[in-house]
Amino acid sequence: MQVAKRGESFLKRLTKAALLATAAGLLSLASSNAFASCGPMAGANLNGTRLPALAQTSPPATAVAVEPEDGPGSGSIVGLWHVLYKAGGATFAESFKQWHSDGTELDNINQNPAEGSVCVGVWKQIGPREVRVHHVGWLFAPDGTPAGSFTIDETDVLAEHGMAYAGTFTFRTYDVNGNYTGTEVRGDTAATRITVN
Repeated sequence: MQVAKRGESFLKRLTKAALLATAAGLLSLASSNAFASCGPMAGANLNGTRLPALAQTSPPATAVAVEPEDGPGSGSIVGLWHVLYKAGGATFAESFKQWHSDGTELDNINQNPAEGSVCVGVWKQIGPREVRVHHVGWLFAPDGTPAGSFTIDETDVLAEHGMAYAGTFTFRTYDVNGNYTGTEVRGDTAATRITVN
């Protein structure tokens, strides 16, 4: 994977990563420059586009109950984080991520809000300081027509001091009918907790 240029938008890096991971015969995407959007879900029908992550998985498990004093040192990932996603030695994405105690998460990706910068997911605790998150979003062709969807699945481990976590992620794309396209990017996550001074 090529090293991402400074200032390049998440969508452009995402597109490059998807193109590098995609076989030349990938005809299922409307364009080889399909863009990911974590934007609002207005008009969620999207001309019949189905999101396989919702159609093919069982209902999310509820997050393990957390004590009222979530935060640093509590053993809970609940809170606000600065997250870097790296694949092949290059930055794949950067975000501010909010983990909620009800098992949902909100991601604000470092990209132009007009392209869609807010994504959502569900998570569950799978170990004393280990969590798994399933994240979903839409793909669009450059002209704005639906090109499918994507998922990001992460497993992250919170440091004992509660101020950082690290893990792995897998990014996959699906066509407008919800079929897996074969596009996959794997990488690592590294996050630092954001706190109030």
